[in-house]
Amino acid sequence: MSLQLTLVDRYVAIGRGTFAEGVHELTNLQRRLGLGPPADPPENPAWIELLDALDSLATLDERIDAVMDAYSSLPPAVPEHIANAWPSVGAFSIEITGTIAHTHFYATDTDDESPLHPSKLDRRRHELMTLLAAACDERPEIDRIVGGSWLYSTRSYASLFPSAHTANAVVRRDRTTFRGLSHWGQFVDHRGNVRAELADRFRHAVRHWSGVDPCRLFPIDTLEVSSPLAVFGLPGERRTR
Repeated sequence: MSLQLTLVDRYVAIGRGTFAEGVHELTNLQRRLGLGPPADPPENPAWIELLDALDSLATLDERIDAVMDAYSSLPPAVPEHIANAWPSVGAFSIEITGTIAHTHFYATDTDDESPLHPSKLDRRRHELMTLLAAACDERPEIDRIVGGSWLYSTRSYASLFPSAHTANAVVRRDRTTFRGLSHWGQFVDHRGNVRAELADRFRHAVRHWSGVDPCRLFPIDTLEVSSPLAVFGLPGERRTR
């Protein structure tokens, strides 16, 4: 959390906005605190109260302490895919909007191995394809699979998807909000520990940030992928049921 607030502190220092505005736009703290999905303008009363409190404090350390106090006093956040009852299999869930299925990945394994350990990749592929096939049976209007995550920049995660899907990946640029894990997730390993080398690189970049394209501050690029359903090799007859 302190890493995210460091970015907000720089945001304020270069005159981009208030601390409350920066927290709302640049962090995933509303989700991490279990205060619901972000809205513009903010709607959740507890989130608004916290933003107002952060604006009233004088130092970054005080603001970090305030967020940590809120984190320790609130009930644990319910993962978004559970709260929204998104279709899920294993480590994957999908958010369906109209004809688009957006894939999401969660570290759900209970052992000490990475969910992307080489020994688990076949299982992950099976989970992904099982989920997509079931979702397309249930929602035959789905015709496109999309995703956006720093994980697509890793060989292990990219290998779970058809090569034609990841071959069209584009680097996300000029984003102004960072409210999920598609960027912030890169700083924490599967055990919940901060990846110190990446965090140090981020802090160095933030210290020199002039306000141009905050996507470039993150050590690992977030990639966006989008492909027709046919790329995943699902039988065509699924589309006509």
